[in-house]
Amino acid sequence: MPAPGYDKWIEIDLDAIKSNFTEIKKILDEDVRLIAVVKADAYGHGAVAVAQLLYNNGVDFFAVSYLEEALKLRNAGLKASIMLFCPLIDSEDMKQAVENNVVISITSYKEAEILNEAAMRLNKMARVHLKIESGLHRFGLNEEEALEVCRYLSGNPCIYIEGIYTHMAYAADEKYTEKQFKHFMQVVSRLEREGFDIPIKHCANSTVFLRYSHMHLNAVRIGTLLSGQHPLGKFEKRLNLKDPYKFKSRIISIKEVSKGSYLGYFKTYRLKKDAKIAVIPVGFRDGLALEVANPPVGFIDFLKITAKRFLAYLNDPRYCMKVKIKGKLYPVRGKVFMQMALVELPLEAEIDVGDEVEVPVRKTLTSDNVPRFYISQGEPGKLEADNRMVYLTGSEEGL
Repeated sequence: MPAPGYDKWIEIDLDAIKSNFTEIKKILDEDVRLIAVVKADAYGHGAVAVAQLLYNNGVDFFAVSYLEEALKLRNAGLKASIMLFCPLIDSEDMKQAVENNVVISITSYKEAEILNEAAMRLNKMARVHLKIESGLHRFGLNEEEALEVCRYLSGNPCIYIEGIYTHMAYAADEKYTEKQFKHFMQVVSRLEREGFDIPIKHCANSTVFLRYSHMHLNAVRIGTLLSGQHPLGKFEKRLNLKDPYKFKSRIISIKEVSKGSYLGYFKTYRLKKDAKIAVIPVGFRDGLALEVANPPVGFIDFLKITAKRFLAYLNDPRYCMKVKIKGKLYPVRGKVFMQMALVELPLEAEIDVGDEVEVPVRKTLTSDNVPRFYISQGEPGKLEADNRMVYLTGSEEGL
């Protein structure tokens, strides 16, 4: 039944996330550490609830992009290690990170200087992972810079160089990925020859984890797989993953509209037959019909994107956005509004105002204002997280 008092909400199945974690562990060697990536609010699933679930199931290391994400987890009571991917360039931010036992990425000598000063001022142990630039060209240290940073930071007893890592640019390109890996291991070997034996080494994200077992080293960074999705591409190993995420709403209006009528702004769709038109209170502000505007990956990708958009323009059913009502799919028609959308229903459809609708929003683009409801078949309980109402329900209870 629908969540009471809400016209749109998100349901997160915690048991599905736990199942995905179990699937990952099946191909993860016991001596390889799992770093659970919960950046971008755990890919839209809610970082606090997801991290708490994984921590309760044995995960002791997490990673996020920004300091505010790490502090949010700390303030929620997470005791595990939390690592930052992005550099800290402000001395006060660095101080906050050290005070809150956040594992810091060092990507330049300047950041090493800021960290050194903060650690000495606080007289508190700071844990560091060195980020090596191997081919992504976002940020990171080259071989000589890594050696220079190690020599500099090793002089401070309050700084522990715990890890070293890199980030693969395009794991589907085996030749380029192997080139990156070779360069990374070359840096690791150089540091070891110079007397710097760094315990944790990691370069595998979800895609690399599935494709290149020799790149697992002694830690892997997994985010996409935990959220129930395989990365793009073909894989010899495919896990039995479950999608934990459902964005739901209710129909707020239904009326019959005659054949030939135009729907929505700019007359972008004309009804081909008499139909019922349902209105749902979900629009592009909520993440519906939004896409990430990155350039195509090569000419073939450009052709695929162009073909899909052209077929969608022609209202080809295969490429038309659809919502699910009572187990059946129905097309969204016309331009999506800022806060609403139109759905075409057959005249004979037994669907009423107030009925529940499952909507295909993009998880990471969904508004933070939409409440999350967390569902589990375990012991009933209630939890506050992310300043939203969050429920854990037992098998006898429902939303």
